[in-house]
Amino acid sequence: MKRQIIIAADDFGFSEAFNIGAVKACRKGVATVLNLLCNMPATENAIEIWKKECPHIQLTAHINFVQGRPVSAPEDIRSLVDENGNFYRSRCWKSDLNDSDKCKGNIYPDEEDLYRECMAQLNRFESLTGVRPAHFDAHSVMTKAMARAFERVGKQTGIHNPVSQEKQPDRFVMVYELPMRDRDGSSILSRGARPEDWLNDSAGLLECPHPINVLHFHPGYVDKYILEHSSLTTPRCYDLETLCDPSVKEWIQKNQIILTDFDHVLADRQS
Repeated sequence: MKRQIIIAADDFGFSEAFNIGAVKACRKGVATVLNLLCNMPATENAIEIWKKECPHIQLTAHINFVQGRPVSAPEDIRSLVDENGNFYRSRCWKSDLNDSDKCKGNIYPDEEDLYRECMAQLNRFESLTGVRPAHFDAHSVMTKAMARAFERVGKQTGIHNPVSQEKQPDRFVMVYELPMRDRDGSSILSRGARPEDWLNDSAGLLECPHPINVLHFHPGYVDKYILEHSSLTTPRCYDLETLCDPSVKEWIQKNQIILTDFDHVLADRQS
């Protein structure tokens, strides 16, 4: 079985310094996709760098409901924003899970607002790039209401996303997300990936029965904006250095794993 892996550099557009690192993860490392935050102050900077440095790298849409300001008018999505029109941070959200280590609040945005803002971000993606994304996914959080909104968007637009592929496997290509875990079960992304995590196959890629998988990382440099607006700081730098480490590329080649992106995966399905 040929194993294909999509390596996503999430949070592209978060800050200008982060953007530089994310592009490096593609140009000098093994990242195959830049996953764009469409609503951030550094989004247009991200597009500018992408066009200049690596236009051959696929852009996908990282739908964001918990950072910065919305693309929609705040008054149109009241359940998502505070009195200043800013998104509620993830720590303010109420989770569907009792043991969530991230969402500890009582904010639970409604499906209609989530649908409306998701569509607005996809439309902004198209206005910035000239094309619709082949794929979209969620930044930071997921709730049942979000899943329903994503399913609606998938049906309306035909854009590939994790929810729609699970609900309509006959229509959407199955791409399985593999989490990298430490031996105690904790997420490796919370501390930042190391080359040995690949060499030890902490994601279980070699044993995975599914031929197409995706791994998400947050590779980039840290600046003042990141320090003030994200709880994930130094792990981003570890992700960047790991994805650019020669031993990681060698491990991928040794195990005959094919690096790919959503464009190629979806094109293969249609052919």
